[in-house]
Order: sequence, then structure tokens, then C-alpha cells
Amino acid sequence: MTVSVVIPCFNQAHYLGEALASVDAQRERADVIVVDDGSTDDTAGVASRSGGVRCLRQRNQGPAVARNAGLAAARGEYVVFLDADDRLLPDAVDVGVDAFDRHPECGLVFGRAVMMGPDGALWPTPDQPRVERDHHLALLRRNLIWAPAMAMFRRSAVVAAGGFATGVDAAADYDLYLRVSRGTPVFDHGRLVACYRRHSHNMSANAVRMLRETLTVMQRHRRFAAADPATLAAWREGRRTWQEFYGTALVEEIRGHVRRGEWNRALVKAFVLARHHPRRIPRELTRRIGNMRRYGVVRRSS
Repeated sequence: MTVSVVIPCFNQAHYLGEALASVDAQRERADVIVVDDGSTDDTAGVASRSGGVRCLRQRNQGPAVARNAGLAAARGEYVVFLDADDRLLPDAVDVGVDAFDRHPECGLVFGRAVMMGPDGALWPTPDQPRVERDHHLALLRRNLIWAPAMAMFRRSAVVAAGGFATGVDAAADYDLYLRVSRGTPVFDHGRLVACYRRHSHNMSANAVRMLRETLTVMQRHRRFAAADPATLAAWREGRRTWQEFYGTALVEEIRGHVRRGEWNRALVKAFVLARHHPRRIPRELTRRIGNMRRYGVVRRSS
């Protein structure tokens, strides 16, 4: 059974070799496609020097378009989307195919990833309990698949769902998990299958973009959730979780800008926070006033 491994890459040639090497041990079952998304580095050269890899080149259009291009070229019954800065573990393909063999009704199976640093050193990673049922509801509450390589899709399920949505690159993978899990069963096999690299250029480090685009995705799914009380409750919980998670990260960034006297950047991000997480503003003002009173800057009225 062939599995297509689609690797979108934009100026990450320095990591791409590791990603390709991680697929090498599984090459007899893997159809490997690198999508060079308008890179100006040696992405195409790294891909061409790795035997048996197909390299598609396009102008820079973002990861969603790049993944869709790889999907269109894929030959496998199943597909894995591996980011160029991440790695698959040696038995990842076999684990995913075995999960589909045992659960042929599923459109998506997923496992776990271990975090690693920019140098590839593995980091401690919190355990994540297996989800036995109601996977769509669980995914509405939070993104269980926080690295794309944790998941393997039935290719026909991704095509039926319409592929990756454009305009929300920071959360396009999450959007796809929600659409696929709404239409087909999902299985969580719980096995470790990937390494997720953390570094300063991760898209997830951009709190403004993550807050805005994740909430855009959530809003797109509200009309589907509204038909069922339990689904709507999960949707509301998820929306609050995302507001708090990325809102907190955004508040920390704003505080950093204020400390450095970067008032314009702080103001721009404060407007984003006010628009997408308005309840956070009164909390921050209350906290700030409380600190000022504690240090005697503001006196309580008598």
C-alpha cells in the first residue's frame, strides 16, 4: 500500500534534508513529493539530490496552496503532510497504514509527536491521553494534532473535504481536521510517529496571526456546530480556549513592546486583542491598576 508524503518547503533547505532522510527508511512504501513554494535557497537542489523524490516548483503562495499541489500529484491511497522542518519516526508509515487496516471506515488516523529544538535535540513533551470517541467534538475543543505529520489521511477523504483552505495558512491544517472529522470517522492510535521542531520562525510563534486565523476557522465551523447542542457546546469551549491561549501570548508580546518603548507595535497588537478577545482588555486593565495601587502609583478613592 503506497503512502504519499507531501513536504511543502519555503526557504527551509537547511532542514529539508533531515525531513527527507526521515522518510528514507520507509521509501519502499512512500511516494515522496517536495513542493518548492517559491524558495530562494537550495530547496530544489536538496530535493533533486535525494533519489526517488518528485519536486514540484511554484511561485510562493503559502503552505495551503503548496499542500494542495502535493495532494493533486499524490499517487498513494493515503497521504501524510510533513513540514520541511519536522521529521517522521522510522515506523510512522507502517503505524498509520496498520491503523487504517484495522479501521477501514476512517478518513483520518493520528498519533503523537515529540518536540525538538532547532538543533534536532528532543525536548520533554507532555503526555496526551488517547481519545476513544467523539473525535470531532474533541477537535473542536482543541487541536489534538498540533503537528501535521502526526496525522495520516485517506487521500479520498481529503479530496472530498476540498483540501486545504486558503487564506488561513496558520490554521489551515486544523480546519482540515475539523472538516474531515465532521464527515468521516477518526481513529487515535496514540503511537509516536513524528518529531515537531520548535524554532523562532514557526508560524505558531506569530500570536497575532494565530489568534486571527484560528478564530476565523472556528467561525466557519459555527454553522455546522449550531445544529446540535453538544457540538455547539464543544465549539464554544474551543473558541474560548483559542482566545485565551493566543490572547495570553499576544498580551505577553504587547507587554514586551511596552517595556521596550515600541508603542506603535504595542498599539497595533492591542487593537487585534480588542477585536478578537475583547474580554481580555478589562482583565488587563484591572491587573494593571491593581499593580499600580500595590506600588502606590494610584491611590484608592476614599
